[in-house]
Amino acid sequence: MPPPQPRTPAETPVHHELPLTRRLVLLFMFCLAQFLDAFSNSALFSAIPVLEVSMGMTESQSTWIMSASQLTFVSFLLISGRISDVYNPKTGFVGGLFSFGVISLCAGFVDDTIPLIILRALIGIGKHSRRSDGFG
Repeated sequence: MPPPQPRTPAETPVHHELPLTRRLVLLFMFCLAQFLDAFSNSALFSAIPVLEVSMGMTESQSTWIMSASQLTFVSFLLISGRISDVYNPKTGFVGGLFSFGVISLCAGFVDDTIPLIILRALIGIGKHSRRSDGFG
């Protein structure tokens, strides 16, 4: 009798299922992460005219406030996916959510243009680690 062929991950039966409360908590956390992404961008869109006046920014600087976050988000997405493959995805998701919160809080207290652009770029790194670790 020949030895059995190894199964692919898609063919391997899964016998454990999470309890309902745990699934609901995870669903809430993933929905909260998505909401924070959308809220962060939409709040910044409406705040850019006020930021331009209060900080004396040029038009190109106000464009970089939005672009810095998107640029670092896209740049680090593959790296974060690989890190979540090698290490625990839960740790990456919680770390990304924590870093996003702390950096966003720090960005709220900045009153100069260049540090705000740098913090927005760091916010993009927090966004990418949440996205690829939590949903990938």
